[in-house]
Amino acid sequence: MAKRFGVDDVIKYIFLPDGIESDLEDGDDDEEKMYVDDDLVDPDYTPAQDINAGPLEIEVEESGSIDEEEDQVLLSCISSETDAGEDQTNTQQKKKYRWRKKAYTFPDVSFKGEFSTPPDEIPTPLQYFKLFLNDDCMAYIAEQTNCYALAKDGKVVGTSAKEIEQFFGILLFTGIFPCRAYTTYWSNFSRFPLIADIMSRNRFQDHLRYIHFNNNAEMKARDHPDYDPLFKVSPLLKRLRDAMSQLEPEERHSVDEQMIPFKGRSGIKQYIKNKPHRWGFKVFARAGMSGMIYDFMVYTGKAMKLPGNLGVAGNVVMRLVNNLPEDKNFKVYFDNWFSSVDLVCLLKQQNIWSVGTIRSNRLKGCTLKSDKELKQLGRGSLDYKCEDTEGVSIVKWCDNKAVHLISTYCSIDPADKCKRWSVAEKKRIDVERPYVVKEYNQHMGGVGLCDMMLELYRTDIRSKKWYMRIVYYCLDVAVLNAWLLYRRHLAQNNQPRYLPLKDFRSSIASALTLAGKQKIKKRGRPSLNDESRCSSKKTKKALPVTDVRYDGLHHWPHHIAKRMRCRYCPSGYTRVQCSKCLVGLCLNERNNCFMAFHTK
Repeated sequence: MAKRFGVDDVIKYIFLPDGIESDLEDGDDDEEKMYVDDDLVDPDYTPAQDINAGPLEIEVEESGSIDEEEDQVLLSCISSETDAGEDQTNTQQKKKYRWRKKAYTFPDVSFKGEFSTPPDEIPTPLQYFKLFLNDDCMAYIAEQTNCYALAKDGKVVGTSAKEIEQFFGILLFTGIFPCRAYTTYWSNFSRFPLIADIMSRNRFQDHLRYIHFNNNAEMKARDHPDYDPLFKVSPLLKRLRDAMSQLEPEERHSVDEQMIPFKGRSGIKQYIKNKPHRWGFKVFARAGMSGMIYDFMVYTGKAMKLPGNLGVAGNVVMRLVNNLPEDKNFKVYFDNWFSSVDLVCLLKQQNIWSVGTIRSNRLKGCTLKSDKELKQLGRGSLDYKCEDTEGVSIVKWCDNKAVHLISTYCSIDPADKCKRWSVAEKKRIDVERPYVVKEYNQHMGGVGLCDMMLELYRTDIRSKKWYMRIVYYCLDVAVLNAWLLYRRHLAQNNQPRYLPLKDFRSSIASALTLAGKQKIKKRGRPSLNDESRCSSKKTKKALPVTDVRYDGLHHWPHHIAKRMRCRYCPSGYTRVQCSKCLVGLCLNERNNCFMAFHTK
């Protein structure tokens, strides 16, 4: 019979005196290996669990057994978690979770926030837009553009905040009326007056070439620890995010990723095969159910520094919900790329409730029925467990295939029925659906809705500067958020009619290009205008947008040859036209419609 050693004897063998060979291999600092005789075993000794090992196995004595159908307590797995496919070392002590199959206790998650009273007079589209990109922002961009042009080519561009607004207005028009080449807007055969009458082609190209958003002299070297890959546009991103933080948030928010289309050369360009735009800049965004973005961040790669120890995906969520007020019971939804048990528990500590899908290797010791068992039970079958102390519920539901969901405020009840297509029966059938699945499906699509609306009129002008795609994104998001805020105020005032997004964007573009500005002077030989042509078809001139009509700048009366109807009085005819608004207005000894039309 082999001799058995106690703990003290094993310690003596480990710490051998000098001159005696040891089984501990030298010269391998990274991964030391110890070879111990199988007979040197202490019956009371239990080896420490390696943090990089698999799940901790539970030994069941012969005298007892664990019944999977009854309530059971499982120790948590202490395995290291791979976050988003990346190898990470979590230095914090692993927390143990205790899972039971029991009735879930629903917490009180009633929302405690509300929107403030909207303004009595609804602002104009331009005023909504300037909540996000204001006059100070335009002045800063003009200053940096002038400095950059002078430093690079010694050219005096001499742009101003008003001209930067015109440049942005033209970009908004190009999203509504896209062309493959932007020079088409100034071509003799396809001239577009809304753009060509505002700025000449050469002047537009100067702005596209020299527009700048930061001082290059302050840029850190690439090998500097504080190097920022987004330095070129960081002031614009900061100003837009600061404006978004002032918005009153909705009750339910979703966190997901977006793609800014880009196929040029850049160190932060990403590839996602399942996206409509596979190549581009990845953006993590938090949006409400309406599609309004409340915060976002551009992903710059694995080296991106984020506070926290939840891995890249978990730290992104904590960074995006950082501006949400506590104790208001906000709800946040995310997919399995972000989800983890530690994340939802940390959100719950801030009174932020969450629902999300979760990967099977992040369940922290929560064992559920296998996919094979659930498929044998049929579509709609499920299994679930709840955590004792944290109030976390994990549900595994089988539809076409099994999916795991995690939540801190709901579970399987109250269940309902959903319609699904049956291949075998060739018709739609009722499938049992747990409540957590319904919550996730109803409220997860905020970022996707925002993506859809951005794609409708996306700014797409080619440029040699890679960061201009991010600038276009900021411009489109500012317009979309302004429109959604405008619709919110109308709904609060019980006004069901609203401007469509296309008209709202056109109004902003027209106001940016004309409000407080003067049209460029036409050069070359005068062409035949509409007034000298013989046409039997009568066209009605559209009224200018409110910001242009009342700006009080460059509205001059001039005489026209053909009489036209006054746009202010219902029965007047006149030969006086406003040079900026291009509408006929009475100006005689009896009526002064010209002044009344331009006075608010």
